[in-house]
Amino acid sequence: MKRVTAAALAAFASLAFITRATEANAKTAKCFLAINGRTYINGLCNFEFSDEGDGSFYFDDMKQKTRCKNPAQVPGECSVADTIITKNGIFGSLRITTPGRGLVYWNEGIALQADGAFPVARKGACWQSSTVKLCAW
Repeated sequence: MKRVTAAALAAFASLAFITRATEANAKTAKCFLAINGRTYINGLCNFEFSDEGDGSFYFDDMKQKTRCKNPAQVPGECSVADTIITKNGIFGSLRITTPGRGLVYWNEGIALQADGAFPVARKGACWQSSTVKLCAW
């Protein structure tokens, strides 16, 4: 059951991010994302709080580019299944599970969905564990 819940949360987080990434309330911030000792983001990013109101947020390094498989399709009306990545980029979300604790999801730089749930604890402007560190200022 735990795996089903994590998968459902990951799917929700990724779909919510994909549809919300272009909304006007995304702000430019400085982000840092390192996983297993490798830095993936260390600079400007799009940052947007989620609608939950609990501090959960979405992040995006602004590098990923996509297009519809069918060139006749109107941009923005292309489903995830009909989307092709033309340039890789990092995006994901932090989902608060309890005060001071959460889960980090990310797309590994090569996917249209943010998967994997890394449990983290808050430390100042960062959320981290022994394998992941996500910060936004």
